[in-house]
Amino acid sequence: MSASPENLVAIFVMALAAMAAKGGGFVAMRWLGRHRFVSALLDHAPGAVLVSAAVVPLVQAGDAYWAGAIAAAVLTRMAGGFTPGLFGAVGAVALARWAGL
Repeated sequence: MSASPENLVAIFVMALAAMAAKGGGFVAMRWLGRHRFVSALLDHAPGAVLVSAAVVPLVQAGDAYWAGAIAAAVLTRMAGGFTPGLFGAVGAVALARWAGL
């Protein structure tokens, strides 16, 4: 397997762009992270991202995903963490699909 020079340059440029974006984010948060609005936005962003990712399968796929969503909500609330809810949701979807939902 050999790589062409164009591919190597493209990979190198993408790596530089990724590092610049990450570094720029750290530099920007050095100043923006001190404001209350930005801090509140960052505190709530992970939940909003997860909900937006979960809505599409709930609307399009059907009952197995609803069972997973309910299991995730219950386990997250009762166990007090994201990880038990995540594993419970995956298990509930797998069990519901196995059962024919």
